[in-house]
Amino acid sequence: MIRRIWLIGWEAFLDVARHKMLSVHLIFVLIAVGLFNLFGHFSTSPTLEYRMIQDVGISVISMFGTLLTLFIGAATLREDLNRKTAYTVLTLPLPRWEFYLGKLLGTLMAVITNIALMIIIFAGLLYIKFGTVWTAFFWIILFMTMEFAIISSLVLLFSLSDSTVLCFSFTLFLVIMGNLVDYIHHLVEEAGIPLLAWLNDAIFVVIPNFTYFNIKARILKEFAISWKMIGWGLGYASIYVLCTVAVGIFIMERSDL
Repeated sequence: MIRRIWLIGWEAFLDVARHKMLSVHLIFVLIAVGLFNLFGHFSTSPTLEYRMIQDVGISVISMFGTLLTLFIGAATLREDLNRKTAYTVLTLPLPRWEFYLGKLLGTLMAVITNIALMIIIFAGLLYIKFGTVWTAFFWIILFMTMEFAIISSLVLLFSLSDSTVLCFSFTLFLVIMGNLVDYIHHLVEEAGIPLLAWLNDAIFVVIPNFTYFNIKARILKEFAISWKMIGWGLGYASIYVLCTVAVGIFIMERSDL
């Protein structure tokens, strides 16, 4: 079972590489080099320049990571269904849930590889220019992995629909809403309407809360990352991914493929 899931995941990962998704790193390098040159003209000290480049660089990595997750996740299963290759695989003595988990594994492998490479490139450029490597990059990778695991499970779930546009749109909507959780909660509290507060709590049981993984501001201000924060993030991400995968497997098992 584990071997079959791994083989499906590995093939999905290689399929992403064959589609030259990793070439996005060339674009990232160009943007990163541009940041290094740009902020050198605005900063008043090397320390300020270093922090400005860190802040914007992490934001760019997060944006690239979200877009990569959406595009990779939408294509991983959807293309197999469109090209009918999934039908051939499912005629084998292979449970559909193993096929689904394999595709999720392949998506996560591709996304994490892309994010790790971008952070390594960024850290290398920082070291070349400033002679130091930021130790907090490890925490950035960890929390981004949690966040993108949730996004991957969502986009794979919506890829079971008949439209790639709907898959991409629904996932992007949940990502945007998930990053506005604190702001929306604040607006509901200011409104002071009990029914609205109840609806808000109910809706955000389904919509993921990505504020648990937004540690950029905390790290940039040199606050410590506690084990409680890590445990809470891992627990939340694991439960949300498991629930989303369970729904996806339920739908796939009953789909007319």
